[in-house]
Amino acid sequence: MKLKLFFTAMFALGIVVLNAGTIIYRTKAKSETHTLAKVKIISIAKKTITLKHGKGIRTIPLSYLNSYYDTDINIGGFADNTCDYTVSIRDIKMPKTGYTYKKTKKKKKKSKKVSNCEIEFAVNKKVKKGDSKAIRMPYFYLFVLTTGSKSYGKRPIYMFYYPDEAKIKSKTYDEAKFIEAANSMDRPRIYNNGRTGFGKISKLSSAGGYKPAVIELKGIKTQRIIAYHLEVWGKNEMIYQKNWHENTHYKVGKNWWKRY
Repeated sequence: MKLKLFFTAMFALGIVVLNAGTIIYRTKAKSETHTLAKVKIISIAKKTITLKHGKGIRTIPLSYLNSYYDTDINIGGFADNTCDYTVSIRDIKMPKTGYTYKKTKKKKKKSKKVSNCEIEFAVNKKVKKGDSKAIRMPYFYLFVLTTGSKSYGKRPIYMFYYPDEAKIKSKTYDEAKFIEAANSMDRPRIYNNGRTGFGKISKLSSAGGYKPAVIELKGIKTQRIIAYHLEVWGKNEMIYQKNWHENTHYKVGKNWWKRY
């Protein structure tokens, strides 16, 4: 159900419980996205939505609303003047299982290690007048669907992230948490000289050219990988996503990565 239809149905049924949440909406020109936390939704009528934030009340067209979350997203902090950017993905190397095997010197024996998913990407800056040439490090979130094991019939879903700072306090798909992580003051910045704002060498030596994001697929073990969903978050929103599934007899549901 679309967002505006969902809200309209809730208010028609008298279910008015949308307090202390977070909304994401666009301006009239739809050129900018704004996130507002601690919002109370007062009413929805005639294709408009009335919101209360602090002591202020504002009514906007329902069509301007992108998302609503029933929790407050912590997005406070200093003003951010880093430039916006996009990413280009050249290649995604996904192994077949959670283990990679290699032949040893002894015959009939193989050593195994945890497999890696390697993503080759490049950053394309969109510098505007007054912007810093720094960018906020891209955050990668990877969801992997595997075959079920004998002891666990349901197909498990695994979530991975890159870099370490992208970690969220959730083991399932939670867009609100991704937004919070993207806007966190702890998110590393990358400059032209390859150093972060704290003087440390960043994991990206340059904002240009293709670089590898290496994600260790811990926990999958011998299970076969049959699908994955990748999201890349830029300055303050998702800027890239890709879905893949194996073309075999395995059936994969729509939006399977959002399954709880």
